[in-house]
Amino acid sequence: MAAKESPYVFRASTASLTEVSPTLKVKEAHMLGGMALRYQERSPGGATDGPWCETGHSAYILSGRLRYEFPDHAVEVGPGDMVHIPAGHAHRHRPRVVGDEPVRYFITEFE
Repeated sequence: MAAKESPYVFRASTASLTEVSPTLKVKEAHMLGGMALRYQERSPGGATDGPWCETGHSAYILSGRLRYEFPDHAVEVGPGDMVHIPAGHAHRHRPRVVGDEPVRYFITEFE
């Protein structure tokens, strides 16, 4: 008997890596309960004055380094670091790749 597919599983190994912009590629799953789960690859060279993001995220960095800029401070994260940024204008942020290595990471957000 073949195993039944489950709404709780996203087969990322068979999903396409979609180019969202010249510096961002994403695999995305919309899961039960209104959660989006994304694997992202962000390359160096993105604009340093791009739009602010006000979406809340939780992220786990696999490789590379990111600098999150907030209105009142900035923080750098790397492999093994976890980040949680609440949604809303008060927590707006802009991620930037630090160095020449692409950043590979997972993000979850509630829709």
